[in-house]
Amino acid sequence: MNVAIVCAQGLGDALLMMIVAHQFKLSGHKPTVFHNYVKELTPLFQGVCMLPYPSLDRLEETLVPFERVIIENDHSKRAYHLFGLREAKKLNNLLFFFPTASPKFQEGDFLFDPRLPIVSNLCRACQTTLQIQNINKENGIHIPKGTHRRFPKRIVIHPTSNDPKRNWFSSQFLSLACRLQNEGYSVSFSVSPSERTHWLHVEKQGFQFPSFSDLSELSAYLYESGFFIGNDSGIGHLASNLGIPTLTISGNPKRVRLWRPDWHIGHVVTLPFPLPNFKGLYLPIRENFWQYFISVSRTLNAFYKLRESVCKPQ
Repeated sequence: MNVAIVCAQGLGDALLMMIVAHQFKLSGHKPTVFHNYVKELTPLFQGVCMLPYPSLDRLEETLVPFERVIIENDHSKRAYHLFGLREAKKLNNLLFFFPTASPKFQEGDFLFDPRLPIVSNLCRACQTTLQIQNINKENGIHIPKGTHRRFPKRIVIHPTSNDPKRNWFSSQFLSLACRLQNEGYSVSFSVSPSERTHWLHVEKQGFQFPSFSDLSELSAYLYESGFFIGNDSGIGHLASNLGIPTLTISGNPKRVRLWRPDWHIGHVVTLPFPLPNFKGLYLPIRENFWQYFISVSRTLNAFYKLRESVCKPQ
């Protein structure tokens, strides 16, 4: 069976939906994955056909030949165009995965359980909705050469994400890095090439600041590191995917419960109490001020708990 998988646009979305592609592949089917990070992702997922998103006016002709098309709803123009094609009965092979409830849901679609992380939800979807047997969390990622967690005291900090409002303050990351370094850890900061000029100061303050030419190089570096600390971002999912313990910092407890990394041991540090978000009154307190309520000490204690979890016999 030829299957198309249309991911949402983030790196983490692609890594997560590759679970579906890999499970189809293991069952003898031929998956084709649509995402715009084809160049970056292809070396990590050898043997899987990956193509960029077709333009809206070519969606129908591109997806007609597939027997099944699985779409991760991301509320994009592409998703709504596909909803329209389904409602007009121009494409009858579409099946949507909904991270949150939607009026577009139809019988045969899959709605994620907000109490479970996305990885677990995708496994359930594969088993119940797609009827794939012997499901596991694997997505077929290419494991880099090298020794796993060769440098157990190296901590990679990824202080950015694709949404600035999800980011802990840079001063907080630096303070955390100083405290970890004082405890004997080797701290390395990692950002995208376009963000490097804004973070050159971390190197001047004595922290490692490696540059990576592509996602494969970053993966190899993560694979040999001991821990990963960062915001709610795709790189956190990549680290978890490679078996690296992760600590995710988030000001949105509900969102991070669903979107936290879940391939390997991972902890979350979030708000100690609920913060209101009065968007209707233009007072998004949680959205704009959550960083003030997650202290460096609170985050450091969360790291200690993560470290203890890693040291416990499995």
